[in-house]
Amino acid sequence: MKLALFLHLACISLWLGCILVEAVYEHSIEHTDDMRVFVSKLHWTTDKYIEIPAFFGVLLTGGYMLNQSAMTPLLWTKVGFGLTAIVFNAICVVLVVRRLACARSGDFAGWLKIDHKQHIYGTVVLLSLLIALGLGGYQFVTA
Repeated sequence: MKLALFLHLACISLWLGCILVEAVYEHSIEHTDDMRVFVSKLHWTTDKYIEIPAFFGVLLTGGYMLNQSAMTPLLWTKVGFGLTAIVFNAICVVLVVRRLACARSGDFAGWLKIDHKQHIYGTVVLLSLLIALGLGGYQFVTA
């Protein structure tokens, strides 16, 4: 169980780091078509090789630990926020791919619409992940 918790926390850390780095480069680009293409490619590369494996790692290790744990209302709440973060991140991945397709085809009006949705959903991911992490920390210090 200790190994699963360690791996779970490592995956959460990696996932959270990706989200924060993506937010920095997403919100610091110049508003030119070339930069929109660049950041779309960069975001998909980050998702594909780091973020998706990280949140799948969180899901797998969390599922393993959940199977070994006594269920409490606090644990259900934490799991609910964690699953919300995972589901919304999966939606964000779809949006990242759609936005990249818009960038590659030169549809920057479509890119802007998808970009706006992606940032709203990404905010849900970040807030849900932070709440789940906070509840996990509370569980840890009160156990």
